[in-house]
Order: sequence, then C-alpha cells, then structure tokens
Amino acid sequence: MKISEKTIFTSRGNKIFIRECKPKNLQEKNILLIHGLGEHSGRYKEFAEFFIKNGIGVYALDLQGHGKSDGKRGHIKSFEEYLESVESSLIFIRKKFLETPIILFGHSLGGLIGLNFLIERESKEIESAVISSPWIETAIKIPEYLILLQKVLKRIFPSLRLNNRLISNHLSKNKDVVSKYDKDELVHNKISLNLYSEVMKSIDNVKEKASRIKAKTFLYHGMSDKIISSKGTIQISKLLKSHKLKLYDNVYHEPHNDLEKEEIYQDILEFIKKI
Repeated sequence: MKISEKTIFTSRGNKIFIRECKPKNLQEKNILLIHGLGEHSGRYKEFAEFFIKNGIGVYALDLQGHGKSDGKRGHIKSFEEYLESVESSLIFIRKKFLETPIILFGHSLGGLIGLNFLIERESKEIESAVISSPWIETAIKIPEYLILLQKVLKRIFPSLRLNNRLISNHLSKNKDVVSKYDKDELVHNKISLNLYSEVMKSIDNVKEKASRIKAKTFLYHGMSDKIISSKGTIQISKLLKSHKLKLYDNVYHEPHNDLEKEEIYQDILEFIKKI
C-alpha cells in the first residue's frame, strides 16, 4: 500500500490535510473518508489497508481543527466549512481519476457531515455513501439547563471550548485501540460552543431533509454504542429512499475498530461492490 500525504485548500483558503492510500494495481473505486470529532485520518490505517487489498483507493481528510489540518482544535465558525472541505477533497480526487466512482464514508461527526453533504450538495460525483454511527442522537440525554446555558454563552464566547467528555473505553472493546487513542498526540477532546450549536442545527437539517438524499446509502451502527445512540440512525434510515441498514449486536461506537471489524469491513465491501 502506497500512502502519500497531501495538502489542499478550500474556497475559503483553509488548509486541509489528506492521506492518499492507493493500491498497486488499477483502482476500481475510491473512498472519501470523513472521521469523527476529536480524531483524525491516521486512525483509519487498518480500514484503508483492507480496502486497498480489494482494489479500492482511500482518501482520508483531516477536518478543519483536527489532525494535521489548520484551525483551532474543536472549533468552526460554520458547518459549511466542513462541507467545503469535503467538496475540495472531491475535486482533488476527481482531478486524478476522471471516471472512477467515489464512495463517501463518514463516521460519527463525519457521518453527520456526510449526510448533510448529500442533502445540500446533491453531488453527482458521489456514487454511494457509507454512514457509520452518525451523530444524530447522543446516547446520554443532555440536561435542558446545560443546553440553555450553551445557547446564552455561545453569543458571548462562541469559540469557548469545553471538554467533549468522551470516554475512550466506549469507543471499542479492543483495549489496544483504546490505549493507542489515549496516547495519540493528534487526538483532542475539545468542542467549542459554536461547533456544538452548528452540530445541533445540522442534525435538525438531516431530520427535516433526509428524504432528499438520492445516493444509495449503507447506514450501520453498533447496538452497544454508549456515545451515539443507534435510535437516531434507525430514525434517519426510515426517511431515506434507497438505503441498507444494519445494526450490530454488542458493538461499540467505532465498529471499524471493534473486535467485529472484519465483519463490518466485509459488509461495506459487499455494499460497494454491488453498486
């Protein structure tokens, strides 16, 4: 597997880091991968290796404020900045491969970004989408007083960042995955008041407009996810016109990093190959 590190710029001039993973032989398709909150593209090496072996290229970007990309950690001014990062990454891939089909993959926050992109951009460049554990509904209900406090403080301190309170043991049952996450210097635990507000608006947007999504979509979620509830994924699946939904028993928030990852990889590959 050949891995190259690239830098591109969005229409706003934001610098975005991309990992380009290519198979030795001709690429049948390409995956554009969008990671979750606080993490980065480098955590998807095993994921990329699997698909590379099956003739599928993987292009994984670091979102603004994450990994090796520019931006204050865990903060954005507008959710549109994320969509522009995806758009710029698509253009980067398409310039290299004029006709090779592109699959959009998004996990957690990346899943929410992916769904919003499919709604707002209606890009003809996307052949299909794979959405993993999308941030639609948190597993633990946030108290109303905290939501109200966030709305008030956001007007005064929009870039104020708080601890996202993510418990790393809830990511995967694989202790090695958790240990590497805890030691990863590119991982952060920040979320700004404005980013949280933009996420909430984007969730509402998906709930309202998900029926507009035209791309064939594979939604999946672990039933034992203690970070993001599978209920939200089930709710969205009922709004999509062309989709596949799979729920995995005893799987945590990161199915691609859990003990059952080989099954998840195979299910994604089967979906991609059938399109």
